[in-house]
Amino acid sequence: MAFSPTERKIKTIEELAAIAEKLRVEGKTIVQAHGVFDLVHPGHIHHFEEAKKLGDVLIASLVEDRFVHKGPGRPFFGEAVRAAWLASLEVVDYVVFCGDIGPYEVIRKVRPTFYVKGEDCKPLLIDPKSGISKDRDVCESVGTEQRFLKEFPTPHSSELFNKI
Repeated sequence: MAFSPTERKIKTIEELAAIAEKLRVEGKTIVQAHGVFDLVHPGHIHHFEEAKKLGDVLIASLVEDRFVHKGPGRPFFGEAVRAAWLASLEVVDYVVFCGDIGPYEVIRKVRPTFYVKGEDCKPLLIDPKSGISKDRDVCESVGTEQRFLKEFPTPHSSELFNKI
């Protein structure tokens, strides 16, 4: 069965770990962005474009449906649709599902050069119970640098869904 160009970008963690190893040998810089991406909006596009400026390859790690805790009826769009959206973006090189509540397994196996989040997440670093704090600890354990990117002034997906 032939895969479309979009489908070819969606990888398992194991496939992506092997790809990342080859990329590192080639001297490539790998950047990982992570989230639910339930409704892709201009803020996400800006985030991906800024993330891609940090390196050669951009990986979007995606929270699986079973781990999304954003309220009733969420995610609104299932993981297959969300993965296809992300893979259709030219700026995104690979999409991978996270088999955990956070990006931890992907970070450990892929070992990106940079792991990026929006600057609104930075204050959560001081909360040892926050996912962002755990992201930092996992990044440090594998030598990945955590970066916080300036955000595009647009509401988050949750705010958009609440307005609809």
